[in-house]
This record gives sequence, structure tokens and C-alpha cells, in this order.
Amino acid sequence: MKCPKCGAPLRMEEKFCTYCGAPNILAAKHQADMDHYEREFAETQQEVLKKSRKAGSLAAMLIVLVIMIVLNVIAGVISADAWQIKYDRRKQQSAKHAEEHIAAMNRMIEEKDYISVRDYYFDNDMADGETFEAYSAIVHYAGSLEDLYSTLCNFDAYSFWQSDSPTDSRITYLASDIISLYEDPKNSYYRDEAVTDDKIAVIEDIRHQAEGLLVAYAGFDKEEVGELKDMSKARIEEKVRENLEAVFEEKREAEEAEKAAEAEETESFSVETFIEQVQGGAGV
Repeated sequence: MKCPKCGAPLRMEEKFCTYCGAPNILAAKHQADMDHYEREFAETQQEVLKKSRKAGSLAAMLIVLVIMIVLNVIAGVISADAWQIKYDRRKQQSAKHAEEHIAAMNRMIEEKDYISVRDYYFDNDMADGETFEAYSAIVHYAGSLEDLYSTLCNFDAYSFWQSDSPTDSRITYLASDIISLYEDPKNSYYRDEAVTDDKIAVIEDIRHQAEGLLVAYAGFDKEEVGELKDMSKARIEEKVRENLEAVFEEKREAEEAEKAAEAEETESFSVETFIEQVQGGAGV
């Protein structure tokens, strides 16, 4: 199988990609299945032990031992193969609907709905197999765009100024996503059909969308985003922090000015003015 983020080879039992460090979602499902079978085995084991204590005979104990050995072997085989069987079935279902999935992917790309691409790709088990290999590079870059968008949308002035730890981690995430977006797809693990000229054009358009997000939400200007591809990760982190500080400082000043204006308006409406208005209304 392959890493859903960078496309590097990935073994089922590996919790993280050794190339890019992304979590292996499928490993978590595999571990959940193994935990399920281990619980079933433990429950059966306890039940057999209870019955053996009642029997109290050597023959019963030998039977229990044999049953436990058999159950242990069966549990090991099932836990190793059950997830793979379910995974193969999902792949078969995905292949049956290949034309539908390809049409959906092409439609999202044509409509430039890149943020939806990665979720559709993995929700429909398109990650493995040659059928959808041509989309693997686009999915990677679209995923980086989605991560960038999600991180920027979850930023707020309060968390930025009040807590250094989550802010630092988010800035690191942003820098990693930016670097990922500017990686050369032809220097990665993608097959030739994933990095054809038309696919590279889509990836370039994904980068333009990412640059637009940085201008709109992270305080970058067009000249700065044009320089990102040549910056180091440390410089990108420094630039992101610098720009976000300016954005949130401007936002805070605007909020303070709005509060001051509201306070001034409230203060100008004095008790005397209120009485005059009431009396004037009564006179009418």
C-alpha cells in the first residue's frame, strides 16, 4: 500500500509514513480489528477456564489446554487476515464503480473543487491499485491545500496571543503544508501517468489557490507568495508568524476601536437627554 499523503510505499503495520511522517489511517483500523479479536479470545478463554475449574479433572484440563491452543492459533490467523479480507472487498467495490469515481474526480478537478478531492479519494478506497493511480499526485497536493485551509480557518486571535504551544505547532503545520505544495512531483514516487503535463497544470492551479488563501487569511502579499517556493522551512515559519502577528494586531485594534465607539455612543445618551425625550413625547 501507499502513504495517503506523499505516495511513498507503506506497510500495513506502520503507524506513520517513514518518508513524510503522516499517520497511517489504515493501520489504526487494522489495530482496532486486532483488539476486537483479542477481546473475543480473552472472553472465550475466561469461559473455558471457569468450566475447567468445575470439572477439576486432568482430562478436562487437557481439553482446556488444547482448546486454548486452537483458539490462540485461530485468533492469530483471523487477526492477521480479517482486515486484509475486508480491505480487498472494499477495493473490489471501488473497482466496480471505477467509471463513477473517475467521473467524480474529473468533475471536482474541472470545477476546481480541490479541497474535496482527498476526502473523496480515500472515502471510496481509491488509494491502492492501478485504476486510480493517475490521480495520486493531484490527491497529495489537494490534501496539502485542504490542510492549509483547515489550519488557517481554525486560527483565532485569542489562541494566537494566549497560548504559545498550539500556535507554534500550527505555524509548523502551515510551513510543512507550504513546503509540501512546492515539492516537485516528478521527483517523488508517482508513476508517469500521475505527473503528465495536464496533471502538473492542475497541481500548479492548486498552488495558486493556496497562495490566494495565504493572501486572504495570513497577511501575505503577491510578491511574498511568489518567493515561498525558494524559502527554507525556518524562513517560511518566520514569515508566517510575522504576517499573522500583523493580521491579528490589526484585528485587535479594529475590535478595540469598535468597542470605544460603542462606549462613546452610550455615554452621549445621558439621563438628562432621556428625560427630555420622555417629557417631549408626553407633551406631544
